[in-house]
Amino acid sequence: MQDPTSSEPSAGSERSEISHLLVRAGEYLCALPLPDVRRVLRSLVVHPLPGAAPELRGLAEFAGEPLAVLDLARLVRAPQGANPTHPVTVIAWIGQGEGRELVGLAADGALDVVRLPAEGTVGGDGNLVRGEAVVGGEAVRVLDLEAFGKVASP
Repeated sequence: MQDPTSSEPSAGSERSEISHLLVRAGEYLCALPLPDVRRVLRSLVVHPLPGAAPELRGLAEFAGEPLAVLDLARLVRAPQGANPTHPVTVIAWIGQGEGRELVGLAADGALDVVRLPAEGTVGGDGNLVRGEAVVGGEAVRVLDLEAFGKVASP
């Protein structure tokens, strides 16, 4: 019997699930690992950079510092959706180890926080999309923000 004062989950319970922020990017639903999300803001004012890759919307100011803002729909190759009514910038950590950095991810909307099984995804592209899961009857692309650093870095 588990000690009721213990904060450890019992075997097979919450340990196998991870919280994700569910966002819309074009016509896709994407899940970002919640531990990597720092903040969700109304869409930031972005200053385009001449000659930048299409995935880089430009630079914005966050906490008094310049912040690269990436177009999440372009990164996951989503077809363009309807004109968003509540676009957001998700401030998140990408990459891993010493190469980890804070970026803005421009999305069409932040929808919910969901818990997904750690091993419950199928498919994936070996890069940004770890796999797909079903949430509320819809396919959701579960993203690997550590891989974003590999793809987004020059």
